[in-house]
Amino acid sequence: GGEVERILRMVDGVLLGRRCVRWADAADAVRPQEGAGAAPDADRR
Repeated sequence: GGEVERILRMVDGVLLGRRCVRWADAADAVRPQEGAGAAPDADRR
């Protein structure tokens, strides 16, 4: 069970990392429209 749990945790970490990158890309795309207000919210996460 230990190895499987380790792999699942690694996969979750990779998925979360990719989500964070996508969130950053989305924030960069939205910033010009919404203004600087979008940056602090993204940084809070």
